[in-house]
Formats: sequence, C-alpha cells, structure tokens
Amino acid sequence: MFAAILTETPTEELVIADDVTLRDIAPGDVQVKIAHSGVCHSDLSAMNGTIPLAPPAVLGHEGAGVVTAVGDGVTHVAPGDHVIIAFSPPCGTCPYCTGRGQPNLCMNGMTSMFLNQQFRRGDEVVSSMTGCGTFAEETIVPGIAAIKIDTDVPLDVAALVGCGVTTGVGAALNTAKVTPGSSVLVIGAGGVGVAAIQGAR
Repeated sequence: MFAAILTETPTEELVIADDVTLRDIAPGDVQVKIAHSGVCHSDLSAMNGTIPLAPPAVLGHEGAGVVTAVGDGVTHVAPGDHVIIAFSPPCGTCPYCTGRGQPNLCMNGMTSMFLNQQFRRGDEVVSSMTGCGTFAEETIVPGIAAIKIDTDVPLDVAALVGCGVTTGVGAALNTAKVTPGSSVLVIGAGGVGVAAIQGAR
C-alpha cells in the first residue's frame, strides 16, 4: 500500500512509498482504511526535527475512515463502521479517566498509541506518529483509538476532529474552563482557533 514516510530529519519532503505493509491484527486492535487525513503543524514539526521522531515513520495523527477488520475482543466497532482516529484516547480505567474526570490526561491510552508499531517495509519496522499513521492507505490502531461516528458525518470533516477540533475545544473547556457568560479572546482563527471559539460558545 501507499504511505508517506519520514525517512530523515530535518526534511521538507516525505517519501511516498508503495511497498508498505501492515503487521497482523492483534486482539484489541482495529484496522481502518483511511479516507481522509488532516495535516497538522505537528506533522511539520516532526519533519523539521522540533518533535523528535525516529525515522522511518509514517506521519499523520488526525484521520477518519472505515473499519476493515477488528481483533478479538473488540465489540464497539465492526467492519463497515465509520471512525475517527484518536491519537490520545482515554483508557477508561485509570484514576484520570474514572476518579478525576480528566480523561484528557490519561497516560495509559497515550502509551498504548506510542507503542503501536503497525507498519513494515520489507523486514524493517516503520513506526508512526503517535501510533496513528494516517498518512497511509490503511492503519491498525488499538481499539480505544477508533471512535465510531455516524455514517452521515462526512469523513473529510470528521478527520479534523482527531486533533485540531479536540485541541481547540479542549483549550476552551478543559484549560480555560470557559463558563456561560464569559468573555473570550482567541488570537489566531485557524483550525484550532475556530475550534476554540466553538468550544467557548
């Protein structure tokens, strides 16, 4: 399959490879055919070396697509379902997820993503940005990272929810803790800024 691979840093270009394969799906995994992927500034930061990511690696961490297979034990999605890929999913069992009401701080979900090494190129393991690798035609992620959405949500729009929208809305709700009646100033109305405005509404 095709994938855009980071082969060195710093760089301004990714290598488009057509010989990338996926490892076998494991229990708890979800395989997704990527329909759309956003390009985040974090991808550019990995390319220029600001975010350390050892090459080779498939970039992309905000995407949406269609489930093609599920591993044993996965019951919340099935082949054919539309999903968003979450690069920092909550595990649902740690103190941040259950007792403190702060699933955005869950390290178990983040760790499961960073340990995900789903791509191969010949005999070489190819890592992925935050365990997602949405710059590939297909990816395998831990089940907790595949968030089911309604099939009437356009996948090109849904792809942006995985990072840009959640970052902006999260900034308004979780960090700034905007409450009804508050006045808010958002400096910079790009994708994340617009999402912060929506979160503040």
